Formats: sequence, C-alpha cells, structure tokens
Amino acid sequence: MPLNLTMLSPMYLTTNKMPAEYGSWLSKENWDYFSTITFKHDIKPKRNESLMLRLETYLKGIGIKFKLFWVMEHTTNGYQTHNHLLIEGDGVKEAVHKYFKDKRLIDNRFVKHIPYEKELGASYYVSKYINQSNSKYGIAFS
Repeated sequence: MPLNLTMLSPMYLTTNKMPAEYGSWLSKENWDYFSTITFKHDIKPKRNESLMLRLETYLKGIGIKFKLFWVMEHTTNGYQTHNHLLIEGDGVKEAVHKYFKDKRLIDNRFVKHIPYEKELGASYYVSKYINQSNSKYGIAFS
C-alpha cells in the first residue's frame, strides 16, 4: 500500500489521537530499521530540518530505492535536537549513516540502527514524538 498523507484526517493534527493514528498508518508499511541519530554538535531545529531535507535529496540523487520517515526531537537541554527514523530499502541505512558521517556530524557511539520489529509497531518507535509542539517530521521515498 503506497504512503498517502491524505489518509490522515485533518482533525488528528490538533488532537491527542494524532500519534496513535500516525503510528497505525506507519505500521502498515514495511520498515527495515529504526535509527536514532544524536549529533556531535548542537544542531538547532532549523538546521536539523534542513539537513533532513537534504538527506532526502541525497538519497534520491544516489539512485537507491528507499522509504524514510523521520521525526526531530529536542533533547532535554532545550537547544539541541536529535532524530528518530524509520528506514526501508537495501543499502539505505548505510547511505544515511554515510551522509551524516561525511558531514562530520555524528560519532558512531551516538548513532543506533536497530532492526525494525513489526510486531512492536511504529507507535513504539517514532509516533510518540510527533505530538510535541516543537517537533518536525517528514517522509520521503523513491
């Protein structure tokens, strides 16, 4: 089933049902990995969003088939962000890691790529962060 943002009713964008609905919708998709990326440097929200949009462009540019959902979360210090991702596609996890590593933004100690367990569902991995007022998120696929 292809991803379709119109499947979510606009009423969910302003209610507490949004994380559950997004999680349910994302759980219908196949994912290979859940990744969490904490940067070596303080990355403010605007820069983080820009990096993620450029990551989407990079993945499309290298010509691999992929699906990526990301959500940015603020860390507890209030001025730094990190990301949670759902990744699908051969070689995509490695391409995502390379993208941030080549920019010298990550240290391997603070990046995790773990196999996605479908029975846990996307709510377990990412949708809990969506309802935060200062979060950003996006989805891209080839």
